Amino acid sequence: MAITTIALHVELDTLGAVDASIALPLALAEAHSAHVTALVFAASGCHAEAAQDASGMPEAEQTAREDSVALHVRSALDARGLRFEVRGRSSFAYGVGEVLADQMRVSDLGIVSFGSGADMGKRWVTTGGIFSSGRPMLLVPSSQAAASVPRRIVVAWDASPAAVRAVHGALPFMKQAEMVTVVSVTDDKEFRSGQSAVGLTHLLARHGAKAEFQPVQRGSGGVMPAILDVARNIQADMLVMGAVRHAPLHNLLFGSATQDLLDRGPAMVTLLAA
Repeated sequence: MAITTIALHVELDTLGAVDASIALPLALAEAHSAHVTALVFAASGCHAEAAQDASGMPEAEQTAREDSVALHVRSALDARGLRFEVRGRSSFAYGVGEVLADQMRVSDLGIVSFGSGADMGKRWVTTGGIFSSGRPMLLVPSSQAAASVPRRIVVAWDASPAAVRAVHGALPFMKQAEMVTVVSVTDDKEFRSGQSAVGLTHLLARHGAKAEFQPVQRGSGGVMPAILDVARNIQADMLVMGAVRHAPLHNLLFGSATQDLLDRGPAMVTLLAA
């Protein structure tokens, strides 16, 4: 898979915050010579049936704000020499959570800025892209400052179909990375030992990635902390993992790495696929 088209959500924010949120997506688009479709619309504080933002801004004022941000994004894309389109929310016939997912279906990758404490509107957009698009989604931490492409990548491997899709979605990044570390939590209850992470490293090597395997123990902290410990130790700048949506009772009894990630926000740039 090559990354030819990126669907990017841009939140209505101060122009400085917008610049920070699009720095990495634009660097990735440049590195992969990808076309960018930037969707500029309010997600934070947005309700599907409301035509105003969390501050109660009237629709006309919000439209003017959207136009200002869209013009700024267009200038940034043009300055990079990228091929692009800049659009607003094209339809109110469906909820805000469907807007990005709809564009991702005709793209190779979705990108959204996402941090801890994201409100319901932002979560709708993000989870809609992850679970309804059929495409991988890249979550960029709101505090992300670096605009360089990922060089050290950690793959959270449990041999699930979602993890397989995440790995294949991340191949264009892994081929360019300095190091790819495949991590399996070997004492997790759902680990499929028959599809080993060693086999995955061989596959990645055939694709040209510099891959290695590192088994870890789940321990008392859970799956996600164990994986993040490895990521911190090797100074990783990207995490790749499958996304699974469990029933609330399952999350309560057994926990969920996906739910933890969405609740706490990504610790680093994270590619998810469902």
